[in-house]
Amino acid sequence: MHIKRLLILIQAFIAITVNAQVNTDDIQLIIKASQTEVPLQYPEYIKAAYKANDYNYLWLNNNRSSQILLQLLQTAAGLGLQEEDYQFDLIQSFRNNYFIRPQHRDSLMTEIRLTDAAIHFFRDVAYGNRKPVIGYNGINYLPDCFNIPALLVAAIAGNRLSDLVKDLEPDIAGYEIFKNWLAVFNQSIHDPSYREIKITSASVSGSNKPLVNRLYYLGIIDSLNTPLTDAALKAKIRSAQRLFNLLDMGVLNKGTLEALNTPLTIRIEEMKAAMNTLRWLQCASMQSPVFVVNIPSANLLVLHKGKVLLQSKVIVGKKSTPTPTLASMITEVVLYPYWMVPNKIATRELLPLIQHNPGYLAANNMQVINKAGKIVDPGAINWLSLSPSNFPYTIRQSTGCDNSLGIVKLNFYSPYDVYLHDTPWKILFSFNRRYFSHGCMRVEKAIELAHFLLKENTIAIDTLEEKGCVSNQAPLPIPITEHIPVFVLYNTAWIDSAGVVQFNEDVYRKIK
Repeated sequence: MHIKRLLILIQAFIAITVNAQVNTDDIQLIIKASQTEVPLQYPEYIKAAYKANDYNYLWLNNNRSSQILLQLLQTAAGLGLQEEDYQFDLIQSFRNNYFIRPQHRDSLMTEIRLTDAAIHFFRDVAYGNRKPVIGYNGINYLPDCFNIPALLVAAIAGNRLSDLVKDLEPDIAGYEIFKNWLAVFNQSIHDPSYREIKITSASVSGSNKPLVNRLYYLGIIDSLNTPLTDAALKAKIRSAQRLFNLLDMGVLNKGTLEALNTPLTIRIEEMKAAMNTLRWLQCASMQSPVFVVNIPSANLLVLHKGKVLLQSKVIVGKKSTPTPTLASMITEVVLYPYWMVPNKIATRELLPLIQHNPGYLAANNMQVINKAGKIVDPGAINWLSLSPSNFPYTIRQSTGCDNSLGIVKLNFYSPYDVYLHDTPWKILFSFNRRYFSHGCMRVEKAIELAHFLLKENTIAIDTLEEKGCVSNQAPLPIPITEHIPVFVLYNTAWIDSAGVVQFNEDVYRKIK
């Protein structure tokens, strides 16, 4: 992008610079002026950078670093970032060869704005340019595990600025795969022949041109000029269905057509959100293992230092009873948990069943608890007199093979009364789209996760596995020595247990 002209412009700045240093007063004046002229995103980090550099210029006496910074900012889109975020008007003035008045203050402002752009860019590379939307952040987590100003100064001094992106990018499962897919989709939308043409025909044949075009732009077929047999095209449709976490039947049903017709621009935004979520998680997963539940993909990953240590399918909330997003700490494992039926479920779902059939509670191993915490004989209650607004009881399901929480619960605090737990209904894990719960997260590999959490107490879990479900067993809470962060997030684009990118249904309609 006109690098020679840019270098000439930068050299002009060097020539008119009064001296090779800035001082704290200069920095303070520029930062103060920027509040009304050109806002700086990271004034405190700017101060730290120049202090680390002994108040020497970082850019205007360093052609090579200035050139590299301009080149790196041009790669923002390929990293899932927005080039416009980084002092864009200044960068554009360089690229368009605009000249800035030859005064010391103007060169200093330019110098500091370049530093702000660099710090902003490298922070986004490390932590993401947007944090995930979380309903409850019980651990007040904010990623901050890199000293960006010091790393920036060291990279410039060591002629390693071009390597700093790689140093800061997350070494975490799936990130590079997302970046590769993003490159494919970005290339497609910038192809002069690219058009968003809706697929209306369910015909699986080469004559269905909108279908063939869409598969090409998705990167599933290599060329528009190579004819495909119907059998080969069916195989490509199955690949697309796996990409969209659909049953790979090779037919263009309603769900497949809807997924294929989603514009690539939306898919790009979904991938960018996922990449930035992985960046946001990077610091937490470097410090300790973290449990990450992703709602649309209904899966759980245990991440630590870039590795997937464990993975499990999960059943999450229905559209009408969604699982909330949150961040908390897993503090204990409960063996043989009671299910304390939430009031909404008890009054809206169970009460009509009990009123219709008083034997429902006994048949489902349930007890009635009064406000004093005492078990009440359900036969002594006038159930027909009760209603959702008049229900002074708690319903508790005792332990046993039919307990809705199974035999293991992983406890963490949240204001939503949700948790990770086992389930007796294992058959539901065979579905691709597992949105069946009232908000809690049923975990296929609950016992394996309990093993992971209770490394120092494997005897308890081994005994649990030997005994299986036991009726009328008192719950056994076991504290975890080192509390483990759990993040429940919402990303329609995510990775499965094999590290494969998938686009999932926007089940709660949060994206579209």
